[in-house]
Amino acid sequence: MSALRWLVLMMLLLSHAALAQATVPERVLAIYLPGVYFQQLERKLDLGSELATHLLKRLGEKYHLSARVYVSAESMDADAARIVMLLTESPYVAANLTKLLPVAVAAAQSGTDTRLALQATPTVRSLPDLKRGGLVFASSLEPAQAFLENFVFEGELSISRDMLTSARDVASALSLMSVQKAQAVLLYEDNLATVRPSNLRTLYRSELLPRATVALMSRVADPTELARLREALSTFHGQVHPDLKTFRATTDQPYQKLRERMQQKPRRVPQLLEIAEDPVPLPTPRTNQPSPVQVPLRTFAPAE
Repeated sequence: MSALRWLVLMMLLLSHAALAQATVPERVLAIYLPGVYFQQLERKLDLGSELATHLLKRLGEKYHLSARVYVSAESMDADAARIVMLLTESPYVAANLTKLLPVAVAAAQSGTDTRLALQATPTVRSLPDLKRGGLVFASSLEPAQAFLENFVFEGELSISRDMLTSARDVASALSLMSVQKAQAVLLYEDNLATVRPSNLRTLYRSELLPRATVALMSRVADPTELARLREALSTFHGQVHPDLKTFRATTDQPYQKLRERMQQKPRRVPQLLEIAEDPVPLPTPRTNQPSPVQVPLRTFAPAE
C-alpha cells in the first residue's frame, strides 16, 4: 500500500513538473536579415540555432533560446512577447533604438562596418537614370524611403513609391533583376563576392554603417549580465554564414549616429562658380604703377 502511495505521489510530482514546464513561455532568438544574402533560406535558421547553442553552452539554461526566422517586422511584433534577443540589420536597430539594446555587432577583418553597393544594369549610368526604372531592395525597414534618401544617397536622389520595389530577401531581389523587372539592386558589399551578380556593375557605394547586430528586446538589463553576454558573443566562431562568423561588443553610439543620419536630410551647399584647374592668366596691363598684390579667386556660398 505504501508503494502504491509512493507511485501515485511520484506521478503527481512529474505531472506537476510537466505542467509547470509547459506554462513557461518559449524564449526566442529572432533572426530578421532580409538584406543579408543566404544561399539557402534554411541557413538562416541554422545560423540562429548555431548562435543559440553557443549561448547555452557559455551562459547556461537561462539562454536556452529557440531560434526562429521572421520575414517581416509585423510578424516579429505579433510575437514580441516571446522574443528576448534579435539578430538583425543595423538600420532596423537604429530605427528602433528607443526599445532595442545593441549588444554585439558582426565583425570581419575589415572591422565592424560595411557599405551598401548599388548594382545596376548597363542602361543605368548615373543615379538620376534610376528615376526611369525600378530599384529593388530587400530592406528590414518599411518604408525605406527616408533611409535611402537621407543616408544611402545623401540627398542626391529622391525615392518615389513607384520607383522602389521591396523584396522579401536578396534572392528575390536578384530574381527581379534577372527577369528585367528592375534596373538596379542594393546589396551589402560583404555579399558581393558570394552573390557575384552577372551583367551588373557597381554604380554607387553608401557611407559606412554597422554590420548585422545582436540586440536585446529590452533596454533594461543588468550590467553584469550584459557584460557576460557580450563576452560570450565575442567567443562565437560560426560556420554557417561566411560574413557572420564572429561578433564584437558594441554600444548605442554607432546606431545613434546612423539614426540621426537616417532622420535628417543632408544640407548641401550649392556650387556657385566652377573654376578650371589650370586657368589661363589674363594679360597684365602696362602701367607705371606698382603691381597690386594678387588675391586668389575664391567662391562663396550664401550663409544661412
